[in-house]
Amino acid sequence: MSLRHLRSACILLATWLATTSASAGGYDTPMLYSARHMGMGGTAVGYVHDPSALFHNPAGLGDVAQVSALVDFSLLLGKLQASPNITARNVDSELTVAPFFMVAGAFRLTPWLSAGLGIYPIASSGATYQYGAPGFEDKTSLLFIEATPALAANLAKGLSVGLGYRVTFVSLERYTGNRDDGSTPFLDFKLTGYNFASFRAGLKWQPTPRLSLGLVYRQKVTTHVTNEMGIATRAVYRDISTDFLLPTKFGAGARYDFDDLGPHLGVALDLEYSLNSENEGSPLRGTPAGSNTEVAVPNVFAWKNSVTLRLGAEYRLLADPALGRDRLALRAGYVFDSRVANPQYPTAFGTPPGATQVLTTGAGYDFGHWQSNIALAYRFGSATVTTDDLNAPGRKECAFCGSSGEYSIRLTGIYVDASYAF
Repeated sequence: MSLRHLRSACILLATWLATTSASAGGYDTPMLYSARHMGMGGTAVGYVHDPSALFHNPAGLGDVAQVSALVDFSLLLGKLQASPNITARNVDSELTVAPFFMVAGAFRLTPWLSAGLGIYPIASSGATYQYGAPGFEDKTSLLFIEATPALAANLAKGLSVGLGYRVTFVSLERYTGNRDDGSTPFLDFKLTGYNFASFRAGLKWQPTPRLSLGLVYRQKVTTHVTNEMGIATRAVYRDISTDFLLPTKFGAGARYDFDDLGPHLGVALDLEYSLNSENEGSPLRGTPAGSNTEVAVPNVFAWKNSVTLRLGAEYRLLADPALGRDRLALRAGYVFDSRVANPQYPTAFGTPPGATQVLTTGAGYDFGHWQSNIALAYRFGSATVTTDDLNAPGRKECAFCGSSGEYSIRLTGIYVDASYAF
């Protein structure tokens, strides 16, 4: 390898290691849709019966009305604490404001077959830090958006299966530099790409009016993201590309209601298992301007598989015999999300290398054809990365990973949804 190619490899390595820190804590955000379900800790796999089934369990479309539509707005507000490098340790990020949405609808084609269509962000990561000279900014933004049509078939009374086809869009934006002084940034590029070859499948069974069970499988999706140009270490690169993998996920859920009508209590539990170890790493590729030689640099994730436990409770009251159900719902929930990121490769732009927890509460009102729900959620977690972690035997070189220090996340979610069914 020539000195020019060695320099190119080092530049590309700097770029890649800086950008991948956005994903080092896992991509899935365990506090998304919808307000109705987030009030109960996000539980839904076993009992969802509205268009948000496209996200939770497509078999739930088998229980929708003749026509059903849902709009959800989810606003996430959060801060991270991390050590982006050895000269910027235990730094607080700027407030991240991340608006998420879900627009979905479903239609019963026949008494036994239903169809649905929806679009919504499915995962994200990122943060913005300001440290060093005035005006200096270190920013990463990673977003996955999914559009999905789905079908659900009622095989027997209380038993349905569902299958959703997934189109995934991924966007990664990276900037490190000073926007105020007019200088060339250290990093400045945006990569985007689509995947058209993935699906989600589910099963839902309600053996009694009070008990509902569900299973769901999400196929992994690998999206190739590219851009014709980008800047790394103040040098121009052509044809930059890499791959992002949203891992395989299995889910199971159950709900039990203690009464059918009138003041009653319902409880739910979901358990998810994500194969985050599938993210072994993907090289970043690019060609330095003025050269015809592509440079490819490998990356290390070293993630571990994760478990997400969701618990929820709902107390319903204001029974309406004419409507056949209760008008008002009060909800509470809890989520435990196990560690994904490796403390040997810490990130300043994602979940800390430790477990996180989420507390939720919410309420909803049934107007008849219309329903509306609100919810609040608070996610928190922390971890300490030591010099022993960064010097562990067998650790691979990662010069642009975070430094030792305290890592934490504080994230608040505000949710509102409205749905219509007849």
